[in-house]
Amino acid sequence: MISFGRLICNRIADAVDREWIETNGRGSYAMGTVAGVNTRRYHGLLTIHLPAQNIRYQVINRLEESLLVDQQRIEISSQTYPGVVYPQGYLHLESFRLDPYPIWTYAFSNIRLEKIFFLRYGEDTAVIIYRQLSGPSITLEVRPLLSCRNHHHLMRESNRFADKVDVIPSGLRIKNPDAPDIFVNAQNSQFSAEGFWYKNQQYGWEQKRGLDFREDAYSPGIFRFSLSAGQSVSLTVSPETRPSAEALPWAQQEKNLRLQCIARSKVRGPLADTLALAADQFLVERNGQSGIMAGYPWFEEWGRDAMISLPGLCLATGRHEEAAKILSAFSRYHQNGLLPNYIPETSTTPNYDAVDVSLWFVGAVQSYLKATNDLELVKTLSPVLHQIMDSYQHGKISGITMEEDGLLSASRPNTALTWMDARVANRPVTPRAGKPVELQALWYNALQFMAELDMKLQAPSNGYDKLASIARTSFNEKFWNEASGYLFDRIDGKERDGSIRPNALLCVSLPYEILDSNRFKAIVDKAWQDLYTTYGLRTLSPSDPAYRAQYGTTPEERDSAYHQGTVWPWLIGPFITAYVKAYGSSDPTKSQIQAFLQPFGTHLTEGGLESVSEIADGNAPHALQGCPAQAWSVAEILRVLWEENISL
Repeated sequence: MISFGRLICNRIADAVDREWIETNGRGSYAMGTVAGVNTRRYHGLLTIHLPAQNIRYQVINRLEESLLVDQQRIEISSQTYPGVVYPQGYLHLESFRLDPYPIWTYAFSNIRLEKIFFLRYGEDTAVIIYRQLSGPSITLEVRPLLSCRNHHHLMRESNRFADKVDVIPSGLRIKNPDAPDIFVNAQNSQFSAEGFWYKNQQYGWEQKRGLDFREDAYSPGIFRFSLSAGQSVSLTVSPETRPSAEALPWAQQEKNLRLQCIARSKVRGPLADTLALAADQFLVERNGQSGIMAGYPWFEEWGRDAMISLPGLCLATGRHEEAAKILSAFSRYHQNGLLPNYIPETSTTPNYDAVDVSLWFVGAVQSYLKATNDLELVKTLSPVLHQIMDSYQHGKISGITMEEDGLLSASRPNTALTWMDARVANRPVTPRAGKPVELQALWYNALQFMAELDMKLQAPSNGYDKLASIARTSFNEKFWNEASGYLFDRIDGKERDGSIRPNALLCVSLPYEILDSNRFKAIVDKAWQDLYTTYGLRTLSPSDPAYRAQYGTTPEERDSAYHQGTVWPWLIGPFITAYVKAYGSSDPTKSQIQAFLQPFGTHLTEGGLESVSEIADGNAPHALQGCPAQAWSVAEILRVLWEENISL
């Protein structure tokens, strides 16, 4: 549980920097800040996944709330507008905690009011419960502010809500021409129709990111509730008419579900328990199949992210059934030896513009088999696995060939095929055509695993072991850079890229290591010296002239820095696994792993609460950037805690 008192809650800069997120297992979400101030276009109380329109749709932007007692109005909500925060309800915020969902406690004189918020798992229902803890009888006024838009967009005042909001016995019905009708159900309330536009709400994070940052939102009126000490009232927001009277039992059900996530996890400790809950947020059932959301709020399902994340999100947390479903679902997208990098929410053709995703899929199956011994599932996936290997080996994939040395070369004009795929002006920022170092590591690991699998399935040999031997010999002859004591990041003909990047760590961290073991320690020590930071590894050494110390503000600046020095927390996983292989499994090694991971315990209270960010600035203080909750960032910490048997 995370809890903040007035020293955080009443300081607006601190309270808006800390974000909570709620999800429902269907790709829908809600987000906001401790202060209740929306600082992103994505902040809202219900954003639902609409597969038919290929969007996520924000319904409720926020609530404006006031208490009336003895003719005095006490504001408890807050929002930023140009030059002002109004109202300043955060000044009455006594505490905020995640227990396990967001709970605010407001205090004024002898009045204390608690507000609980959560999304109901498995359905698109937001639940808000108000409980008066002490003080005289009050009237609670709640104004819902509507957005009803694609979550990437912003809204300005218009007539779009004219004749679209109906007052019904249970509350409100909001009619959406491009989405399901939404019902706001309010228990024991009176509603006054007082339509009003709130203009120029200002979103600080959007301004920092160099994007449009002002929005108007529409309120159709006010719900009024009578409350006294010990009483509770509630609202629900849903495409269904969900009776708000059921809110209190739902709160306990939701708590029990989250406790089950912790109970079945294979990792233990405060950090591990928290990340087991975070892992659950990324696992979704959409369009009838299981998947992994890459990050909240704006990422959807990405193949590379999903396959890297699966061991940590599913295997380390004891969710083997979900892992099997995800692997089976993902395998259905197989096309000519490639699996997609991006999986759209509709039947639109997936994106196959990555060279490594299929090999990460092989690695995910490898991890699954080791954890579960479920050879039957792997047998059903075997035809896809063999097709992948055949396509790489025999040049059946456009732009990807296996050369005579047994190594893979990948090149397509103006295309970034590896995970370092940012583009500016339609050109790759980090062009890595030729033989990227981590691609060789993934290829060798896949060859060795497939040789192992053929033996387990008693299938005819495909010569994978012999090909692996050729590739390994070629790699160690060509990729070692004596000048830097590190690996070349890529080779393209006679060109050798000596950039110090974290990709070399995969040559040590994968189960079958392509690199000679006598060089493990040199790789780890160089990465530790040049790339390691508190929140993960830099994507480029600070000594490189192309290094970018800060992520930047404009989209062009951000994309230019994305893989040119920006820190990625997910890379702490390969780094730690490589560290163990280099230094050996021992008590001192375990102590060092704990030292590497302990800062993430603090990180859980700094940005996206109880989750791990996508990226951070390359230079100290390593300001958090990108998505505040990222799947592979969470997953790789869970994986190393599980594999190294660390309790933290």
